[in-house]
Amino acid sequence: MVLFEMKNIKKICVICKLGSLEQEPKIVTGGLLHKMYCVETNQGKYAIKVLNSNVMNKPDALEKLEQAERIAYRLKNENDISAICVKSVDGKMIFEVNHAYYEIFEWFDGKSVFYPDITAAHCAKVGEQLGKIHASNICVEGLYPENTVRCKYEWKYLLSALKKDVEVYSLFQENVLQLEQWDCDVVENAAKLKSNQIISHRDLDPKNIMWKNDVPYIIDWEAAGYINPYEELIQVLNYWIVDENQNCNKEKFDALMNAYRSWIDVKYEYWNEIFLCGCDAMLGWLAYNIQVLIEAQNPIVENAAREQITKTLFELKMYDKQQMILKNWILQYL
Repeated sequence: MVLFEMKNIKKICVICKLGSLEQEPKIVTGGLLHKMYCVETNQGKYAIKVLNSNVMNKPDALEKLEQAERIAYRLKNENDISAICVKSVDGKMIFEVNHAYYEIFEWFDGKSVFYPDITAAHCAKVGEQLGKIHASNICVEGLYPENTVRCKYEWKYLLSALKKDVEVYSLFQENVLQLEQWDCDVVENAAKLKSNQIISHRDLDPKNIMWKNDVPYIIDWEAAGYINPYEELIQVLNYWIVDENQNCNKEKFDALMNAYRSWIDVKYEYWNEIFLCGCDAMLGWLAYNIQVLIEAQNPIVENAAREQITKTLFELKMYDKQQMILKNWILQYL
């Protein structure tokens, strides 16, 4: 697979006139969904993303990804959002080589910040970026609000398929009934949130923001699309204001909320439903990683999936535990 990717990357350098390779491309650690290479040529330094074949094999994957990248371009160029956008070559943003798909980025020397290193200052800057995105309320041709509610995940099926992995199976078995309840809460309440939707990033967790000179730069826009703004606000608060034990921090909460509110008012009548749906992204990420573990054929992928399953289950339980605290803090701003 690596040799196949190397050949394709060399071909992309020729097709896109990136220059001659000065050294072999190097795999960059990071992305949990796709693979990234650092590519240095005599014309510059690039990050080339190998898009996950399981994702790209879906019928509408290419169209959705192109729409997402157009969202990033619009928000960067028209609304002053610090977005890291794909490199466009002759109007193309995604490149197919030997039935595999790739994106090119100018190399960016930034670093992601994770707890316990996240400060109130970081939270304020994230809140500002989120508020600016929500206030922009952009439209993108061919992209429409999502008015259907997803189906429930097949948690018991996923559990049965996990029997080969004793450690994860045991952990998952302990939590499957709670997962079904959280999932039921999301599906039963999601329809009310559809009446208020804007276009946004939809995955603003710490791994998708890189920092340089204390400025946040938003990466990985492939999930961008329509979402209820306050559902995303709850998700972002849950990602950014917690400490290493997933306990909510009031100073970080206030910093993020005040920065967000400098761009957009916080008013909404369905806060109970929003909080019940606040775990939806985590449930989706958990289901995805379980499927990855079930289908994995190499130990590196297996270990990465196990780590994400364990981490996400812990985060779900902490979100459930601290929902009431977060809700009371939010209500103080209404």
